[in-house]
Amino acid sequence: MDIRVSVLNENIEIPEDLLKVCGGDKLIARIFYNRGYIKPEIVRQMLNDQFYIPTSPGEFKGMDKAVQRLVYAIDNDEKICIYGDYDVDGVTSTVTLVQCLRFFTSSVTYHVPDRFTEGYGMNEDVIRDLGKKDVRLIITCDCGISNTKEINVAKELGMDVILTDHHSIPDEIPNADIILNPKLLEEGHRARNISGCGMAYFLCLALLERKAVKYKADEFLDLLALSLIADVVSLNAENRYLLKKSLPVLLNTNRTGLNELFKIVQKNGSISNEEDIAFQIAPRINAAGRMESAILPVELLLCKDQDAAKDMAEKIDLLNMERKRVQQKIIDEAIEMVETWKKNKTVLVIYGEFWHHGIIGIAAGKVCETYGKPTILLSIKEDGTTVVGSARSTEDINIYQLIKECSSKLLKFGGHSQAAGLSLKKENLQDFTREIEILAEKRYFIKNIIEAKVDMELGFEDVTEDLIKRLQIAGPYGEGFRAPEFFLSGISVVSDRKTEKNHHIMVLEDDNNNRIPAVKWFGDGYSLEGKVFDITYKVSQNTYRGINQIQLTLGYMIESQGGNKKLFEGNIIDERNSAINIILTKYKDAQIFYEGLKSACTINNTVNRFCTKSSESIIFLSPPTNTFVFREIVALANPKRVILNFTVQPDYTFKGFIMNFLGVIKHIIINKDGRGYLEDMAMKLCVEDSIIRAGLKYLKAKGMISYFFGDEPGRVFILKGKENEDKNILILERSLKNALLEKNAYKQFIFNMNSDKFKDYLK
Repeated sequence: MDIRVSVLNENIEIPEDLLKVCGGDKLIARIFYNRGYIKPEIVRQMLNDQFYIPTSPGEFKGMDKAVQRLVYAIDNDEKICIYGDYDVDGVTSTVTLVQCLRFFTSSVTYHVPDRFTEGYGMNEDVIRDLGKKDVRLIITCDCGISNTKEINVAKELGMDVILTDHHSIPDEIPNADIILNPKLLEEGHRARNISGCGMAYFLCLALLERKAVKYKADEFLDLLALSLIADVVSLNAENRYLLKKSLPVLLNTNRTGLNELFKIVQKNGSISNEEDIAFQIAPRINAAGRMESAILPVELLLCKDQDAAKDMAEKIDLLNMERKRVQQKIIDEAIEMVETWKKNKTVLVIYGEFWHHGIIGIAAGKVCETYGKPTILLSIKEDGTTVVGSARSTEDINIYQLIKECSSKLLKFGGHSQAAGLSLKKENLQDFTREIEILAEKRYFIKNIIEAKVDMELGFEDVTEDLIKRLQIAGPYGEGFRAPEFFLSGISVVSDRKTEKNHHIMVLEDDNNNRIPAVKWFGDGYSLEGKVFDITYKVSQNTYRGINQIQLTLGYMIESQGGNKKLFEGNIIDERNSAINIILTKYKDAQIFYEGLKSACTINNTVNRFCTKSSESIIFLSPPTNTFVFREIVALANPKRVILNFTVQPDYTFKGFIMNFLGVIKHIIINKDGRGYLEDMAMKLCVEDSIIRAGLKYLKAKGMISYFFGDEPGRVFILKGKENEDKNILILERSLKNALLEKNAYKQFIFNMNSDKFKDYLK
């Protein structure tokens, strides 16, 4: 595809009144202007909550009636059932309502659908079962607006229904006693696009106000923030206000279950902003409902017992790993089908009979992102006759409307403009596919051009800690208020280290010799080192073991012409025979590079590949693992002097390596519940990931450990092993020994290399 980069509103001067409310900061003002926020009074409200008038519960039609019905149920000890959904929004909505009502009554239960046997929304058999259990009031959350038939059944059985939902209003509205849905507000209302949990929150707020304990609503703010981020609602107006209010509560939550889930993530990462929640926490909660049952995350979020919460959080984490594995398999198969049969279609409708229908929604999103086209993935249910599907779309195509216009063959459908779900009989699949493909082709034309729109051109010299703080002032970012993206041309890749998943860990340099670390996720399989690109990028902070490092996340890389930048033009100083205390005295301001076992190094203020900074001098206390790491460290430091010392050397003898490896594994099992990363272990032992894999295989074959990999790149779970030896032990031992012999040869090579040759080595 042809990639064209354009700077939004490039030649437009920001109005003075808008600039004024942004404190004179042209960058912040441009961020708002580029997203269509040009009225100073609106931007003032978005930046300063004290100028914003929040939505009150009473603005939702039917709220007073809903509260009256709840009070009656509480006073008369009626059985109440909260009917939720299996995604994050549904889970948080369910927990919010259950927790709130349990302040006043113990007669509260809940039901979250089984994705595999019930599907999305309410189920008639479940409704009839609730009637048998003498439930008198059903409160739906994040569902119900499309369940006309099921709600009629509830009414026939003598149950009242308070319907809370946030999905689009269908042509036929259910016969619920009260309907609370922000889509019933007038067009343009500031709360019209709140999440399902947002609607549940307002109902709880109204009840708590009636009971004169409004302050208790703060106990649900962490759940509200989680839903706003996970459900990808538009972050403007009420959603923005609510997220700014609730995000700090989520990041500092007192909820036992969330804290246990946070601990799992924080063992090898951080939870510090909305992006961490979106990519680390929300997928784990969703995974339970996709792979097994949403009862697990509901119970986790309600749980107050730390040991029980820890067990549930660990199970959710394991389900998430399995979800990732299954998801990637579906994506690979779907892409192969697109390339074979569907590449020229405007909408991609793909059927995989044995695909896990709890995962196809995420996979559809990835395929949609890959091709820039609406995507519907479908698979068969256990009954062998019903096909279920999930749709994801681009910003400019309303997939819900397309499905609605082709719904004559469907059993059920619902959703938003960007995401929808549907079900149909298998015999109607071909007709539905043909109909929606023809309609999409007639109505839309998808250009073979990617238009990358950026906020402004921004040089590396401006990418600082201060910039990150300024960007945070304009946040939070998400759907409807995307994170700022910048452009720069003529950027050289001075070093590039690829991971096994083809992530590119790079150091970039601009025309003014400014260098900065960057990452390109899921890039090409070949090295980019030495090439010159025009780039689009976002600015973030990479956190490793509590150390923050500014890092660019690259979007598009458009190769351009330009001369190669030299990695290193300074001096090599050979101190390989000098004692380290002498070197430290001699080069007092030098940065000290060390990767290896902590017990082997007595110096505390060392750096590794994740925290190397620019410095005049850098001392290599240990030899780098390989050429790529060596070049990366020098590229990051960009020093005038590279001081070779190599006092602390790794042990590549077979016996020594195994003993050290077992020590690392013991630490992981005892201190990290067996959760480790290949790269972290490789750094400690100064080897490549492949040798760590070979070592794991050998130790497993010896019966000393067992392990399995998560789908997250390089993540491994290690357990104590059994005493049974594998018959392939000798082959695995020989393979590991050969790899260690090669490492030892590299160590001898780099230790004995003539110092004059090192400059050639770093070209």
